Amino acid sequence: MTSAPGRPEVSVLIARAGTEDRARILETLAALRVQDCAFAFEVIVVDRLGDELTAAIEAEADGVRLLRCDPTATMPEMRTQALHAAAGAIVAVTEDHCVPCTGWLSAFASAFQRHPAATAVGGPVRNGLTETNFDWATYLCEYASFAPPLAVGRQASLPGMNTAYLRSVLLSAPATELTSGFWETTVHPGLLRGGAVFVACADALVSHRKRFSLRWFLLQRFAYSRYYAGIRFAPRRRAVRLAAALLCPMLPFLLTARFIAVALRNPTLVAPAARALPWLMLFHLVWAAGEFAGYVSGPGRALRSIE
Repeated sequence: MTSAPGRPEVSVLIARAGTEDRARILETLAALRVQDCAFAFEVIVVDRLGDELTAAIEAEADGVRLLRCDPTATMPEMRTQALHAAAGAIVAVTEDHCVPCTGWLSAFASAFQRHPAATAVGGPVRNGLTETNFDWATYLCEYASFAPPLAVGRQASLPGMNTAYLRSVLLSAPATELTSGFWETTVHPGLLRGGAVFVACADALVSHRKRFSLRWFLLQRFAYSRYYAGIRFAPRRRAVRLAAALLCPMLPFLLTARFIAVALRNPTLVAPAARALPWLMLFHLVWAAGEFAGYVSGPGRALRSIE
């Protein structure tokens, strides 16, 4: 890595869990090696795959701290392991298929200086694979709300894979919030209830680059939605869970309408969103099925299968 010498000011946390398009992490690490910043930073990769790329990353080192973990560890558990190993006052979270721009870390650091009350700073997520409508659909399904141009300033939500936090604030969060779910759904709400300030920074850009197979993506959507629904209401609230399950047939229509509203607010998304819409409707059907399963049967082992 090309960071300045000394104690790191920023720690980059990456959970390596993806079994498809695994080599994308090499692009992530290459982009981190050429970061244009004047301060020291470190990169911590927590790896549950233990494959040939694990060995290659470990052997090359070059500023990367690779921590192995149990193959059954969830991504939130992996991120928490990286958090406890981090030394920087700021921790920047991304994923093993995201490629940050050259000024990514500097943009985060500058945003914290401009907004001294900020607890977390998030950046936009650009689609880095645009060859097919399916590529667009897999990107838009999760990140349409964070597509550039991103409104800057104070925000109510930030992307889970392109956000920097004050490490001290994350460490003060309950351990169950850090490990029981993805931080944007478990940690962020708690931080906001406690008065945290979330800020968006347009210059902290990452490109989302992951090529999915249809089967794998649908399985991931089902697992994520089952996990979401499974932990949404306590098991003892059976009547509420049953009512939510009975409403699941309406979800594909609601999710599609919500997506169209988001796309119409961003002129750059209108054309690709129109072409990707048939795929997105399929994704919404699968999401509804996953929520139904979560309300009826609980989360099961869904969180451990999410990559």
